[in-house]
Amino acid sequence: MNKEIQKAFRDVVATSLNSDQVNALGQQMDRRFDIHELSGFGTKIAIPGTAAAETLLHFLKTEERVVEFFERMLDQEGKFIYDSTVKLNYRDDFIRLLGKNKWIFDVETKRFLRDPFFAEQLNFLKQLEMIDLRRSINLPAFSQQLQEDAVRLKLEDLNWQVTIRTYRLTGEIATFLRDIISLLLMKQNLGSLSAEIYTCLNEMAINASKATYKVLFERHVAKPAGVDPKIEYNKFASMFREELEEHGDENLHKLAAAEDKYFDVIFRSTDANIACWTTNYTSISRPEKLRLLQRLNYTMFGENLAELMEDPHREGAGLGINLILTILGRLTPEKHPLKPVFYQDRTKIGFVLKREALVNYVASRQTADT
Repeated sequence: MNKEIQKAFRDVVATSLNSDQVNALGQQMDRRFDIHELSGFGTKIAIPGTAAAETLLHFLKTEERVVEFFERMLDQEGKFIYDSTVKLNYRDDFIRLLGKNKWIFDVETKRFLRDPFFAEQLNFLKQLEMIDLRRSINLPAFSQQLQEDAVRLKLEDLNWQVTIRTYRLTGEIATFLRDIISLLLMKQNLGSLSAEIYTCLNEMAINASKATYKVLFERHVAKPAGVDPKIEYNKFASMFREELEEHGDENLHKLAAAEDKYFDVIFRSTDANIACWTTNYTSISRPEKLRLLQRLNYTMFGENLAELMEDPHREGAGLGINLILTILGRLTPEKHPLKPVFYQDRTKIGFVLKREALVNYVASRQTADT
């Protein structure tokens, strides 16, 4: 765990919570937590704030659990529990520190989501750095040129990043994406994973395009018709579905192009891992964020859980996400393999797979087939 985060967390807890409050929040996370037993202080002895914070920190162990505990503190902020109102000291300083360490704070849900998806200048093949499909490109010719240039790629050339920027995901673009993934993974002896990786990235791209289209549809179609999705979600969803069934994405693509509302599909390889993600340059609503977090099996609590339980659409369609989770479940043991990140002006979602685990998975599958 980052030592600066450790120290700052210790200070926030020691100056903001009494020992009973620490114990209550700790037991919300893990019923085994007992501050008196763990600290060695008797039940009739007041535990100093620094001792309570140190005991908690030792119990939590990981940065992820420290962040979750702080989220629970934020959920209780301003509430009266165990003889005092929770007031968080150094609150904003700690949020800024977490942000410096890629923990992005979403104000609407009061959740921190780590962002492992960042652009790097990695490319061995320079023309892959940004493939901008907002303008017309002869994709078959471009793909052929890439295959010719990729001959120079060697097994040790692991560091590259591909970014595709587009308004829509056409069949031609999907085929191009599949070919790039297959080409680059084949050069790393991971070609047998091409179908799985492509399927995940393709589903994420479909979701990214729909998220952009929904924002445009709300502004240009639903709102003029007097339909507010916050009030009449079923009617809005029905209108959006009818638009796609009758016209495909043709009208919505024109709106996206007119307002330059694109999304990015990124595929990155480094010595340590392979990462895939989409970046959608629009924000999504708080209810949609909560539904997504629930689908991805994130722990829900406090106000977020209460609102989610009252949401009649919380069990909405999520077949694409379910498919991605099924595939990733075979490739990584992570509890949350598919990771969302909410910024004020954009949304990212993707996954990071450790190279060593992928190599071992491919080897085990080959052994099973022989």
